[in-house]
Amino acid sequence: MEFLSRIEEKWQEKWSEAKIFEADPDPSKPKFFITVAYPYPNSPQHIGHARTYTLADVYARYMRMRGYNVLLPMAFHYTGTPVLAMAKRLAEGDEELTKDFIEVYKVPQEKLKEL
Repeated sequence: MEFLSRIEEKWQEKWSEAKIFEADPDPSKPKFFITVAYPYPNSPQHIGHARTYTLADVYARYMRMRGYNVLLPMAFHYTGTPVLAMAKRLAEGDEELTKDFIEVYKVPQEKLKEL
């Protein structure tokens, strides 16, 4: 994993230097806004997430190529019914979910008891 971390660091540095994630809107261009449903932290990411976010990203890039100032915000949503359902399952001691939190998300078992 150290090899992959070095690759990640290299490209993050290059992108930072190139200001690749900073907006530079051109007032003469038309505006275009696109968003997608934010992912909930209630389960591991899966291929459905990849499809959803890839479609939005491809469309945003297409509109940029067509000359639009595009805004595609991205975030995570930490409230709502899915999160409450996960909290309830943890409180009830759901073994499968507990295992996921420990193995996938690396949450210490002691911390899960606090949740």
